[in-house]
Amino acid sequence: MDAEKNKMQVYKPLITVIFMVIMMFTAMVYYQADPQIPLMFGCLAAGLVAVWMGFSWEKILEGALKGISQSLEAILILLLIGVLVGVWIACGTVPAMIYYGLKMISARYFLPAAMTICVIVAFAIGSWGTIGTVGLAFMGMGAALHISAPVVAGCIVSGSYMGEVISPLSDATNLTAAVVGENVFQIVRRMAKPAVIAFCITMACYFVIGRQYTGGAETQLDSDIGSLLDSIKGQFSISLLELLPMALMAACILLKFPAIPSMFAGILCGLFEALFLQQIDIEEVLNVSYNGFLCQSGNPLVDDLLSAGGMNEMLYSISIIVIAMGFGGIMQHTKQIETLLTPLINRIKSKGSLGLVTVLSCVCMNVILPDQYLGISLPGQMYEKTYADRNIDRSDLAVTLLGGGAVTSPLIPWNTCGIYVMTILSVPAVSYGPFAFYSIILPLTVVLLGYIKKRR
Repeated sequence: MDAEKNKMQVYKPLITVIFMVIMMFTAMVYYQADPQIPLMFGCLAAGLVAVWMGFSWEKILEGALKGISQSLEAILILLLIGVLVGVWIACGTVPAMIYYGLKMISARYFLPAAMTICVIVAFAIGSWGTIGTVGLAFMGMGAALHISAPVVAGCIVSGSYMGEVISPLSDATNLTAAVVGENVFQIVRRMAKPAVIAFCITMACYFVIGRQYTGGAETQLDSDIGSLLDSIKGQFSISLLELLPMALMAACILLKFPAIPSMFAGILCGLFEALFLQQIDIEEVLNVSYNGFLCQSGNPLVDDLLSAGGMNEMLYSISIIVIAMGFGGIMQHTKQIETLLTPLINRIKSKGSLGLVTVLSCVCMNVILPDQYLGISLPGQMYEKTYADRNIDRSDLAVTLLGGGAVTSPLIPWNTCGIYVMTILSVPAVSYGPFAFYSIILPLTVVLLGYIKKRR
């Protein structure tokens, strides 16, 4: 009788999941709407199903608030990231990173160099900003070298999403930190091993492919890069000194300082450089901190690339995180997740198998709930208790979420990330996907390391 009752209970949370899938897919793919409103209706569905399962309104509200409270540190960090990016552009740190990165470009090693620069830029401004700026420039340079557009697009996606998963400044990394309840710098340190392994394999692939494209158009490539370098140097004072805020942030990561004080250190260092090296007055620095930097170099590509940052820019991402965490909190604290997962979890015996299932769950979420945030947050909330019960480190869960949820999202044609890449680069996911090696290799690396890593 109890088994029959439990079997019946499973159908109730399934209704929530099915409703959420229909709402998200219809709104985002068919109507191309933002995810916040369908997510809110998903919260409503989760609440109604919870009432049907016998939970009170007080318990439902408690679950939503607990879920949201989990993300408060990440929200504060995201606000600081907005300030930091704006200040780092104003003080010349981000322009210097791009400037020295572009000087690495050569026709012979175009693909490996393009990926490396995308990693550097995405570390500072995120994957979407990178794809929409230097990524677009690399598409033009690749065309001049007669390199296949899907190959170049795949290279750009690989570099952009690697930069995102290893950066303590990215939305994806900070959302993951909020979901698993771990320090973002600890996650970055734990992510380093699989990220570097996947990077080396990916670079080898691009070296091999790049050997086919070693001739012609070098002069045009040098001219394109020279134009970008001149525009950056005409707008900013560029020297190695401008990289000091980034070096300070790297030191904080290595010394295991808490994230928020480290962010403030990077902001203050950048603020002083903006005042004394770039000769920007305090009023403008304060405006940049909230509204972001507006670049007016005269070069449209450079202006798009360096008009970014500011606390205000982060509010869109924060609104999605708050609603998604509220939904996950309701699902978790009204035992809907537990009811759905118990039959599956009971079949998983090893840590490696749990990592595999987590990665596959992230990929499935990216397919059926076409948004990267949900591909990270929902599997994280689904498996958080299981990892804790089996004494598996929370940062291991974070690595599987980033390896499965963050980098695979641009491979799905109807996912928001896949749609964005196609819109900006004019190459569909089905074409560039086979060449986005990093998005394929990193999940496999994470799963493989999970199987071969010894239990603690």
